[in-house]
Amino acid sequence: MMRNWKRFLPLLMIPLLVLFLVATSGNRLIGMKVIAFLMLPSGFLWIFGLALVCWPGFKRSVRIGCFAGWILYSIAGSPYVGNLLLRTLEAPFYQFEQPEEPLDVIVLLGGGTARTPEGRPALGTHGDRVLRPAIHYRNGLAKRLVTTGRSITERGADRLLSRETSEIWQAFGIPPRDILELPDPTNTAEELAAVAELAESHPGWKRIGLSSSASHLPRAMKEAANQGLQVIPVPSDFRSAPMSFSPMYLIPQGRGFRDVQTALWEYLGMLL
Repeated sequence: MMRNWKRFLPLLMIPLLVLFLVATSGNRLIGMKVIAFLMLPSGFLWIFGLALVCWPGFKRSVRIGCFAGWILYSIAGSPYVGNLLLRTLEAPFYQFEQPEEPLDVIVLLGGGTARTPEGRPALGTHGDRVLRPAIHYRNGLAKRLVTTGRSITERGADRLLSRETSEIWQAFGIPPRDILELPDPTNTAEELAAVAELAESHPGWKRIGLSSSASHLPRAMKEAANQGLQVIPVPSDFRSAPMSFSPMYLIPQGRGFRDVQTALWEYLGMLL
């Protein structure tokens, strides 16, 4: 009987881990957030995976496989890993956050908008992409704005991201005469091809700014070069802010999965 009880001793790692996370929280609020994160699906699966690693009776090969899967899951959902990966993409553009000289035009690649329940355009999760060029325009750092793209991933008619952005810019007081829309492209390659064609018909555009999320700019700048475009990066939507230590960020969570996937998506796009 005693021997059977001892088989389950490794499972004590789970309450010990929870106690460690709560004890190192530093204050009651963070401790409550740690417990809440562990109750949510991503945190619960993390604890469940650790339980499988510690469960008695598994063959060594199965236990190693469970442990490898748990480690990969921990990495994939880690805010720290996501932040680090995004920083490798964004860091080269920190110095370009504010244009040093006025630009003839800023081209914004599609994205950053959402729709209200009644179908009105609104700023989405990456709304800084839409906001930043408008601020530069209002501050006299851009003479004209170009917006591109459409979304083909939703049911019903395609969403014209360019039109949504244009309507938001006009709501900010930017006159329609200073906004050009390129609604046909559906991906980055098509967008930059359309921009290259537009630039040929505007020989006066000497300083062309290319705006998008900072993490997307490495791929966008590469595609612009493939199209023969000389552009100046105008980054927005920075996500790699410095992070202090917190035990709640040791738990896999939505932020981590989102940032890791965003960074790997960009790297995959550059490879392919």
